[in-house]
Amino acid sequence: MGSGNISVEVRGKVAIVSIDRGENRLNLKSLADLNAAFDKVISNPDVQAMVTTGVGKFYSNGIDLDWLMQQGPDVQRQFLDKFGETKMRILTFPLPTVAAINGHCFAGGALLAVCHDYRMMRSKQGWFCMPEIFLELRFDPAMVALLKRRLPDGDVQRDILLFGKRLPGEECARRGVVDAVCEQEELLDQAVRMASECVGKRGFSRTMMKAMKEDVYKEVIEIYEEEANSRRDLVKDRRPPAKL
Repeated sequence: MGSGNISVEVRGKVAIVSIDRGENRLNLKSLADLNAAFDKVISNPDVQAMVTTGVGKFYSNGIDLDWLMQQGPDVQRQFLDKFGETKMRILTFPLPTVAAINGHCFAGGALLAVCHDYRMMRSKQGWFCMPEIFLELRFDPAMVALLKRRLPDGDVQRDILLFGKRLPGEECARRGVVDAVCEQEELLDQAVRMASECVGKRGFSRTMMKAMKEDVYKEVIEIYEEEANSRRDLVKDRRPPAKL
């Protein structure tokens, strides 16, 4: 089940955010705690990069759908707005970010992972997967914009987005879904090393880093903002039309 904690550890100039909640599914409480961890990272002026990881078999198994579908429309909308805000916060984080994918990385968890600047995945165990086709859930326009921007073109997007293929770490690295793969025992050390090498000796201005990311991902951010400002039923709209 995990300890239930989201912890922040600092190694040199790199902060490590570790999520230890079993399958690390996403709901309003977990998003609030995750953002509180990000606040803690930002509050430390000595930190120059951030790594996120899970504990155990899961990086994240996505949205807590059992919880979400029991909520009323107002809470569902609140969650989806906060989920969108969290993705955009990671995408435009004012520090270099590395997702150290320690295990299964599914659906909403994969969306969080692709928002990081770099992705490193454990070898031999764990899949990266967007299983929406099997859940009969459509991607909303903001998800499509993000995934098409942050995943390699062509057959990779076909296999992941259309057919929900489960990719192990080695295949993710070979096809450019992640930047590197390594043994589980080395994952965190290697992710911290990757983050440190990105920062180099000088580091980056936080203000400039955030501004650069906002410029680079402007079209993705605009679509998310449009979705957030609409009053559409984002849960109902993800359901398919009448069966053919």
